[in-house]
Amino acid sequence: MSEFTISAWRAWAPGVSDATDWQRWRNGELDFAEQAIPDASFLPAMQRRRLSLLSKAAMATAHPLLNGRDMPVLCCSVHGEAKRTYALLQDVAAGEPLSPTAFGLSVHNAIVGQLSISLGVHAPALALAGGDYPLLSGLLEAAGMLAEGIAGTDELLLQFYEEPLPELYLHNTVSPARICATSLLLKAGAGSEGGYTARLKNGSPQAAESAFSQPEYQLPLIAALVDGAGNLPLGQGWTLELARNEDRGATNV
Repeated sequence: MSEFTISAWRAWAPGVSDATDWQRWRNGELDFAEQAIPDASFLPAMQRRRLSLLSKAAMATAHPLLNGRDMPVLCCSVHGEAKRTYALLQDVAAGEPLSPTAFGLSVHNAIVGQLSISLGVHAPALALAGGDYPLLSGLLEAAGMLAEGIAGTDELLLQFYEEPLPELYLHNTVSPARICATSLLLKAGAGSEGGYTARLKNGSPQAAESAFSQPEYQLPLIAALVDGAGNLPLGQGWTLELARNEDRGATNV
């Protein structure tokens, strides 16, 4: 078992972005919008122009949690910048020259690299390919980083983000219906004042669906955060137990 604290969180999906929105969504009073643009107004216009909607969503959820602090960042995604990659493949198929800038913004660690530059993160910044069980991949890696005290700190930012896939890929996988990004501010050890105590446990018989068949894997996590408690199967016998601590609770900043 591994134990740590989620001291704050932030999530974004079209039409649902702050704590009130997510509570209304959880109550069935608010649905997702068809389209929306994440608020990245805290960045200079030159930097914003380079960002995709997916990377803007990642920035919008990370910025209030980092709040100018320098700590390790871990980004986990199944497909990353799938639309940028698809656009490059279309250029290859058409015999067009590839843009080095477009390629640099399409690789799997592109978003965490942009986040490091734009938000002034000098601590280690890592990107994971989430595979079948992205919540498991991200949370286990984060727990290990906290246990090791990476960069001499007991905190880190963990992100998950996905976007709808190009239509060409839909014959052999399921696409997320919309962009969704979730950022968690994690702290080593179980907190006694505010936040959630999070426990990763192995040996559970509960099964978890693969992200390739259930791509909206972030929503059960967000629901548990809104509820203040939950027991989420992560895959391969692992579960995440969440329990809000007695004091203030973790905030959706």
